[in-house]
Amino acid sequence: MIPANLKTQLLAAMRRLFRPVVRQLIHYGIGYPAAAQLLKQLYVEVAERDFALPFKRQTDSRLAVVTGIHRKEIAQLRRESGDDSLVEVENTPVAHVIGRWSAAPPYATAEGVPLPMFYESVDGRVPTFVKLVQELGIDVPPRSVLDELLRLEAAELRPDGSVVLRQQAFIPPSGVEGKITLLGSDPAELFATIASNIERPEEPRLQRKVVYDNIGADALGELRERSALVGEEFLRHANTLLASYDRDRVPSAPGGRRSRVVLGVYYYQEDEAAPPARPSRTTPGRIRRSR
Repeated sequence: MIPANLKTQLLAAMRRLFRPVVRQLIHYGIGYPAAAQLLKQLYVEVAERDFALPFKRQTDSRLAVVTGIHRKEIAQLRRESGDDSLVEVENTPVAHVIGRWSAAPPYATAEGVPLPMFYESVDGRVPTFVKLVQELGIDVPPRSVLDELLRLEAAELRPDGSVVLRQQAFIPPSGVEGKITLLGSDPAELFATIASNIERPEEPRLQRKVVYDNIGADALGELRERSALVGEEFLRHANTLLASYDRDRVPSAPGGRRSRVVLGVYYYQEDEAAPPARPSRTTPGRIRRSR
């Protein structure tokens, strides 16, 4: 049995976790009934998939015991298929091109700095944008991929015909659709990492951050800019590292079960309440000693 104090502590953590989620739901006009129905659906889906007994099939009664949802509702919820089929932003041609361009030679330096290159060339030995797209096996004309990079201002076409990568990570367009997709993937990955470190401390995953709580608001603009540079440097090294193990690009990389690996970085700020005033040092209080 899980101790009651741990359940209470987890609920307190969930309350803090759900706060920005609820704020976003309200912002987009999604009320409690829709969110509650979604949560019930997820309870049934997760219980059915992750908490099955190896010696017995999952029944409505079993799921009712695990989830706390009435058995009459379980049957209906099991018939309703959930829809997680949002467009995967990470798997777009643009994301693949940026990742390969920033990964390693011949399209980048050994440190992962992307190199300028011509769109195409008669010399097959020279790295070109067309060759990069074809190497990735993308079933889209290279010019269409370049046009999208230019539209997103992720790349620049110079007068001499060379193409320059302006940003080394795929940032969704200014519209909210792509960013909402990330809202469903990035926080979930971070939460799963923290949960894994709680449940399997013998196999720790990278989970670190730095926090300071007395930074003046006048410095935040500069701090955001400099943090972005630090983040870009980290992502450049992370991209080079992961690309060197990706079997699509390096067939000789170590084998085994196909796995997805994510390395990320983020910046967050919020207003901090002032600490309680400390007693004045000019009039020290009396110290009472017990005997």
